[in-house]
Amino acid sequence: MQVETQRLVLREFKQEDFRQLAPILANPQVMKFSPTGILSVAETQKKIEGFIASYAKYGFGKWAVFFKESNELIGYCGIAVEQIDNKNEKEIGYRLDPKFWGKGLATEAASAVLKYGSEQLKLPYILGIAEKANVASVRVLEKLGMRYERETVFHEVKMDVYRFNYAVSPQSQ
Repeated sequence: MQVETQRLVLREFKQEDFRQLAPILANPQVMKFSPTGILSVAETQKKIEGFIASYAKYGFGKWAVFFKESNELIGYCGIAVEQIDNKNEKEIGYRLDPKFWGKGLATEAASAVLKYGSEQLKLPYILGIAEKANVASVRVLEKLGMRYERETVFHEVKMDVYRFNYAVSPQSQ
C-alpha cells in the first residue's frame, strides 16, 4: 500500500522505520496530547509492531509519512480501530515532527487517508478525537470537513469526538 499526495508519500510501516520514528515520538511537543506521553525506542518499536498487526487484521492502520523532497520520515497518519464509548470505531490519527508543523502537511496526509477510507475501505464514516486544548489537531479535523459530535473520555482523558460521514459531501454536512 502506498498513497502519494503533492508533497508526501504514505506507506505501510516496516519494522526498521523505528529508527526514524523514535526521535519524533520521544519529543515532548509531539506527545503533549498523547495519553501515553513520550515513547522510548522500545515502545516505538512496539507501536510499529501494532501498526503492522493492524494491516494484517484489518487491512489498514497508521502509515509512515515521508516528505517527498527529502525522503524523510516525518511522522504517521492513518486509521486505527479504537474503543470509543465501548464501541470499536475507525479513528483517524496523525503525529508529525514539529519541523513540519504549520505547513498544511497533517491536513494533506489526513485528506489522503480519508479518501482511502472512502474509495478503498468503503467506510460509512470515520471519527477523529482530540482534546479541546489541542487547537492544531482540532483545526486539522475541521479542515477535513469533520463535525463536532460529542464529548467522551478516551484513555481517561476528556476528548471531543468529530465525525466525517462519507455518504454526505463535506459541503453539505
